[in-house]
Order: sequence, then C-alpha cells, then structure tokens
Amino acid sequence: MRFLKNRLFLAVSLLVALPVAIAACSSDPEIVEKIVEVEKVVEVEKEVQVEVTKVVEKEVEKTVEKKVEVVVTATPIPTATPIPIAPLEPAPQPKNAAGTLTAAVFDVAPGVGLPANQAPVEAMQYWGVGEGLFAMDAGGTIVNRLASGYTIAEDQAYVDIDIRSGVKFHGDFGELTAEDIVWTLDQSNATTNPTSIHGQAGDYAALFSKHEVIDSDTVRLTFSAFDPRWNGHFLNEQAQGTAFVPKAACDGDATIASLSCPYLQENIVSTGPYTVSEWKQDDKAILTKQSEHWRKVGNADTITFLEVPEPATRVAMLRTGEVDIADSIPLKDIKPLAESGFKAESITRAGRVHQIIFSGNYWEANHHRTGEDLKRTGSGYCIHDLPWVGCNIEGKQPGDMEEARDVRWALAKAIDRELIIDTVLDGFGNVASLEYVDTTAEWFKDKWLIPYDPAAAAEQMAKTAWPEGKFVMNIWTGGELGGSGGTNAEINDAVAGMWLSIWPDMDLQVMKSAYSVIRPGLVGRTNTIPYAGDCDEGSTTIPFDWPHGSTETSITRGGFGCGIEIPKIAETFDKVSAESDSAKRFEYNEEMVDYLYDQMIFAGTVQVPTLVVYNPNSISGWLGTPSMFATMNEFESIELAR
Repeated sequence: MRFLKNRLFLAVSLLVALPVAIAACSSDPEIVEKIVEVEKVVEVEKEVQVEVTKVVEKEVEKTVEKKVEVVVTATPIPTATPIPIAPLEPAPQPKNAAGTLTAAVFDVAPGVGLPANQAPVEAMQYWGVGEGLFAMDAGGTIVNRLASGYTIAEDQAYVDIDIRSGVKFHGDFGELTAEDIVWTLDQSNATTNPTSIHGQAGDYAALFSKHEVIDSDTVRLTFSAFDPRWNGHFLNEQAQGTAFVPKAACDGDATIASLSCPYLQENIVSTGPYTVSEWKQDDKAILTKQSEHWRKVGNADTITFLEVPEPATRVAMLRTGEVDIADSIPLKDIKPLAESGFKAESITRAGRVHQIIFSGNYWEANHHRTGEDLKRTGSGYCIHDLPWVGCNIEGKQPGDMEEARDVRWALAKAIDRELIIDTVLDGFGNVASLEYVDTTAEWFKDKWLIPYDPAAAAEQMAKTAWPEGKFVMNIWTGGELGGSGGTNAEINDAVAGMWLSIWPDMDLQVMKSAYSVIRPGLVGRTNTIPYAGDCDEGSTTIPFDWPHGSTETSITRGGFGCGIEIPKIAETFDKVSAESDSAKRFEYNEEMVDYLYDQMIFAGTVQVPTLVVYNPNSISGWLGTPSMFATMNEFESIELAR
C-alpha cells in the first residue's frame, strides 16, 4: 500500500524529474534527504512513505521567489491517448461478373442424386435445384407445386395426388410423371426401402406405408397413420420434403433394392429453376439457370455456393466483395455489417430454438406402431448409470428416474439465458423454454419459463449421487445455427462455462465433430451424448397445434431420431394427428409441454433469429417464403442490382 501526501502551489509550469531509489531487499528504512535550489515560483514540500519497500524518501525543494503572487491550480490528470478507430468500410463493389452471385455457406452437402443414398434433399429444394409436391406462398399458406390438387379419403386412409403436367426434368429425361413420384418415394422411405439413408427415411416410414401409381398423372399415398402435416411439412419444399428425380436416369437399373444407379450416384437431376453444373461435397456447388421453366426463370445466370466453415472468413469475404451472400453469420457481427450498408434480413422469417436435449432417455419399451419389444438393454440403456438418463426398467437402478430428473433440472437452472443473449447474440433473440413453444407468441405460458437460479441448481444437484457434479458429460453441437463454427457452438461454449463455474469438477467437453460421427447412434437409437440444437422441432414458424416430436419417439425408428424416445410424446402425437379441432389439438399439446417441462427432457436456452447478410451492390431485393428449416430460399426470385 502506498501513502502519498502532496502540497502543491503552482505559478509557472516546470517539469522536474526526480530519480527515486528503492531498496527492495533492504531490511532497515533508509532516509534520503536532497536539497535542490532552482529558480521557479514554486514551494513544494513532499513526503512519500512506501511501506512495501520500507523506503522513506523526504525531499525539500526551496526556491528563490521573484514574484509575490501565488496561483493555485489543479494537478492535471494524465489521460490515455485515444486510439483512432478507422471507420467501417462501406459495402464493396462485387468482384463477380454481372449476372452472377456467390454465396458463402457453412456446409455443402453430399452431391448424390439417388434418393436412397442421402441426396442433399433440403439443399436441392432451398437452393432451387429441386421442387416439392407442395410449397408455401409469401404469406405462409400451403400451395400446390408439383402437385396440381389432391383428395383425402373420407376415412383418412390415403390421399390421391394429381401431378402437374408440363414439368420437365433437367437434361433429356422428359416430363415428370406419377411413376417418378412413386419411384422417388419408394427409394426414400425406410418402410419400402429398409436400406435408405435418405434424410426423411424415418419420417416417411412413420407417415406412408405404400406409394402407388393410379394413372400417369395420379399417385396414391397410403398413410401409416394420418398426420395433418403431410403436405405442410413432409412433402413441402420449404420444410422437410424431398425433391423428385427421374426413374429413367437409372437406365433400366431402377429397382428399389438396387443402389447402384451409376448416373444418379454422380449427378443431380430434378425439376427446379437451376441445374447443377458442379457439386463437390465440402467444397462448392455451381448452379446454372434454366433458360425455360414451367414456373419461374431465375434472374442470376449462375449461383456458386462455397463451403466456408469459419464465420470470420465468411464475414471477411463479404467485406472484400468475394461473395455476395453469407449465411449463419454470428449475431455479434451483424451490427457492424449493417453499419457498413450490408443488408441483414430474415429471408424465411424463421427463428430457431436452441436447446440441450438430454439424449439417452429411451423410455419406450415397445415400438409405438408395431408393439415390437425394443430390447433396450441390448442397446446399452440402463447398463451405465449416466446422471442425466433415467432408467425406467423395473428392478434396475431404483430411484434413478427421480435422481436423473434432479440432475437435468439442476443443469437447466444453471443457464443464464439473458447473459447469452447479451453476449453471444449481441442483444438479438429471446430466452427459450422448450422446443415446441415460442416464448414470444401470445399463447405462451409463463409457467414454462426456466428460472436462472445457480444456488437452487447447486442445491438440487447436491441431492443426487453426484453432489459436486463430478461426472463425465459431452455436448454434441448440432448443425443448426452455423454448427460447430457458428452461433450454436458459441452458445454451447457459454453453457459449458456456466456449468463449470458451479461444478468445476465436472469433466465436460463441447463436441464440434461432423454429423457423420453421431448419426449412427441417432439412427440406431443408442446415442447418449446430449444433443445441442433444435432437432427438427425448433423452428418458431411451426404451428403449435400441429403434431410434434415423432423423431423423439420410436415411431421414426429406421431413420433419424433425437436420442430420446418418450411415450408421452408418442401418445400425444397420435391424439393430435387424429383430431380435427384445432382447440383440442392445442389442449393436448399444452398438456404434453407441461409434462416435458416437469421432466426437463430438453432445456431451452435462447431463441435465435436466422439472418442472411447480402451485399446491396449485388442484390436489390430478395423476398423468400416462410420456412420451418431453411435460412434462405427462393433464389430464383432474387432481384439483381446490376
């Protein structure tokens, strides 16, 4: 501690440098006396005691005064020299040729055209290569696309769909027919093709048991169980539908069992306004507009999608004019870009609910549709005592369901959602609750808010077998919100830091691996690593009165799942699917959310707006359509600035 006593009488400014010697290792105080005579109108008496170094320095300065007048002024306080901040550069002129666009995206999916082999179904539709049977208009109403109409059987056993005439495939593969529709769905559906790894293999297995050609312009799809989302979600190009491909492209080798179709293994052919000129997974895709199209000819001659995993690089490429469009930009970078004149817009008017899904809670003993014994212990369930997983097999791990609930609730209460909004999201977004609910909606119930209470979190954890939170846990970063290089990863890092601040002995890791690493466990229903993302249900544009959560039940076995299978979700899914009254569907779902909130199967963190940034010197206007999953769509509708 330093004590300083000054008495200053100043009339004329004069800088005097006084050397100070400090005997840091001396054991006895040292007295130093200096007398300095200078010609200045200043009288200074100054005592300095430095206790830490045991040095006392006493200085006396005497001056010969030439003036009687004494002026007292304040000692000026030194201030830091301001560092000049360069003004943000305005949005640059694009480097691309006029009539072309380049987009930086965080992922370019596999370039496979065969549906059964995981064709890039969503990208094909969102980017304008493929089309669905149905779509959304600008107001969010379901409209016909490749379908021209449909008729649902009175008992809801099947739907007959009329196929639009005059729709041509890319290249020389002729017009789309009912046979192409059925062949694509037979390839994709895990019921009709058990080897399918199509993105909607499990969804279609839960929805359709059979696809038939009625005539050249009509198909019949038989429901496994009727689901009112069939055309607004599963066959809709702005949700989780599929693009359609020509059976003729397989040169006669078009049986469902065959996955060897060489042409579609290497080429993507569909019906959209853009054709694929080049597609390299994890690298780039180059699309070229069709000179003629039944619906809309695109304005941009070519659109190139570059995989740029690092958000900072995407931002830099925007600022240099190398790209015209970038998605999944961290929200903290949005404001500086907007100040430079870039446009940041929600092209598809969607937000995403980020949450931690406590994977491993496989509570269904039998398949919800077939009644088949799921043999859960053979998949590892109830074999290891994972803190967040409740074992509900009688005779195994007694009391585990309640204990695991305490762990999940402790972790949920330890998340400071407002802090994540202020820091990671730069003030954008809202707190989240559970994936099925939008906390900004008029119908939202405050009873579903998750409190931030670290003291209560520690107390609840202390009731368990892990009172100090000393256990191993990973969080896998899903591909939503920019995946491992974007906002999702930043949120997960923040959550991990909050947990470790309360339980420093927790062995916690945020996994930022490729989806291919975790997919086998999600499909096989063996994954126990908590999944951070929104798992097909976290779009704020999904209506609350729709059926929810089939991928969180055994209904979609054979395809993608979220790492949990909850009987209450499966039961409610069926009740809502069969109910025609919207008010009753709402009531059933509210009851389910009450249950899931109590069990805290997934802990919501924040709701994140999905914004796309583009250069106004390249694009003068872009109106997409509402989408539950796409960040950007309707590329054919982009209005060029040059």
